[in-house]
Amino acid sequence: MEKKYTPVPIPFKQRLRELRVRALPVLVFMIVGIIVFFLWENQVSSPAMIGEVVGDHSTVASPANGILINFYYNEFDRVEEGQLIGQIYREDTLFVNAQLRLLRAESDLIRESMDAGADDLRNRSNLEDLKIEELNTRISLASIQLRKGQARLNYQRATELFERELISDQEYEIAKMEYELLSIEVTETEELIRFLGEKIRENEDFLRYDTRSDRDPVLAAIRVQEQKMEALLAEAAPLPIYAPISGVVSLVHHKRGEYVAAGDSLLRIESAEPAYIVGYLRQPFTVQPEPGMAVEVRTRKPGRSFFEANIEQIGAHIRMIDSQLQRPGAIYESGLPVKIAIDPSLEIALSPGEIVDIVLRPGR
Repeated sequence: MEKKYTPVPIPFKQRLRELRVRALPVLVFMIVGIIVFFLWENQVSSPAMIGEVVGDHSTVASPANGILINFYYNEFDRVEEGQLIGQIYREDTLFVNAQLRLLRAESDLIRESMDAGADDLRNRSNLEDLKIEELNTRISLASIQLRKGQARLNYQRATELFERELISDQEYEIAKMEYELLSIEVTETEELIRFLGEKIRENEDFLRYDTRSDRDPVLAAIRVQEQKMEALLAEAAPLPIYAPISGVVSLVHHKRGEYVAAGDSLLRIESAEPAYIVGYLRQPFTVQPEPGMAVEVRTRKPGRSFFEANIEQIGAHIRMIDSQLQRPGAIYESGLPVKIAIDPSLEIALSPGEIVDIVLRPGR
C-alpha cells in the first residue's frame, strides 16, 4: 500500500520570486514594446517627406546707374508694400547737359528765324523774345539745379567725412561754399523767371497776342521746346524706389551715398507670413503623389503640433534637395517637389524657413 505524502507548501515569498523572475520580465518587455511602437509611429517615425515653410520674398534692384540717396534702412527694419525706400540720383550728367545745350541752340534758331521787319511784327517779336529768353533762363535753371544736386551730394559726403576727421577744414569749406553759391544762383534764376513771366503776361494783355494767327508757328515751336525741357528734367530727376512687398529687411547690399549700377541688388525683403510648404518626396516612391491628396504636417517645435493639409501642385522634374533638407551625412539627394497649401485659418504658428515633416495620407 502506497504512502501518500503531503505536498510541501511553497512559501508566498518564493511564489512572488517566481513571478518576479519569470512573468515580470515578459510583462515589462511587452509594455515597453507597445510604448516604443506608439512613440515610433507618432513621434520618431521617418516621414514620407521633409518640407520647408516658404514665405514671399523680393530683392530690390537699382533701376539705373547712379548714387543711392535717401536710403536709411538696416536689417530687421519693417517696410510696407509701396513705401518709398530710397532714390537713385542718375549720373549721366554729360547727356543731360548736352540735351540742355541742344535746347538752347534750337531756341536761338527760333529767335533768328523770326521776321521782325514791320513795327507791329517787331512788337510781337519782342514778346517772342521775352518768351525765348524765359525758355533759355529755365534751361539755365535746369543746368544749375543739376549742378546743385551734385554739389549737395558732395557737401553731404564732405560733412560725414569732416565729422569723422577724414578731410581738412579747407576741403569741407570748399564743398559747403560751392553748395551755398549754387543755392543762391538757383534762387536768383527763379526770381528772373518770375520777372520775365510777369512781363510776358503784360505784353500779351496789351498786344492781345492770342487773337493773331500769323505767329502761331513760333508759339508752337516755343511750346515744343518747353515740353522737351520738361521731359528732360523729368528724366534727370532722381528715380524713386518703392518696396514691392510688405516684410522685414533681411539683407542690405548698399548704403546711401554709394554708386550703384543698373540691376545691382540693394536689399532683400522677406515676408513674415507663410505662403505655402514645399516638400520633397525621395525615391523610390512608395506612394505616387497627386494634386488634392491629403497629407499630415508635423512641426518640429516642442510638443510637435500636427495639422491636415492637401497637395496643391506637383513639380515636373525631380531635382536636388536643398542642403538643409537633406538627411545627415547625405552628400547628394534628389526628390520630387510638392507644393502644399496652408489654410489661412490655421491656428498653428508657422515661420517661413521652418523645417516640417510630412506624411502622405492617400486613403483620406
